[in-house]
Amino acid sequence: MTSHPALTGDLSLLSPRDIRLYLDDFDDLTLDLRGEIHKRIGVHRAFPLNAPAKFIVLQNLDGSEIGIVRDLGDLDSDSRDALEIALEQAYFMPRILKINSIISNFHVPTWDVETDRGHRVFEIPSSRRDVRVIDDVRVILRDADGNRYEIVDYRRLDPDSIAFVETIV
Repeated sequence: MTSHPALTGDLSLLSPRDIRLYLDDFDDLTLDLRGEIHKRIGVHRAFPLNAPAKFIVLQNLDGSEIGIVRDLGDLDSDSRDALEIALEQAYFMPRILKINSIISNFHVPTWDVETDRGHRVFEIPSSRRDVRVIDDVRVILRDADGNRYEIVDYRRLDPDSIAFVETIV
């Protein structure tokens, strides 16, 4: 029988009773950890694709880890709302609705797309590294500036857009 380590024992999980999260006057996430105030908190998901509401890492400005929120649902409603807003800002990901064109110059494709946030034009530095296909239909793209874009199900796009996607997946 294989033994699995108790991973939660190695994580610095924050107790929901000990924390309060809120947005300050500049809309920066602030953490009150048992009376100790941490300003301008950074957030990222440990498992962004598989469990978006679980294991949220909180970091100081210097990138050092303060601790991990095990589950958004365990927080009080005000803290949960503040953390959800911070996550939305950190994981801004427009959904691609239509691909107008993909033109390669010197092996760097430039995408011209329509998204749920408007028209965008961006470059994908490496199709191998910056294009991920999930569950055979969902596509996540990362542009040269680190912005991410999502195609929820490329098969639901118009025929021309589907043809563009099928050339890269």
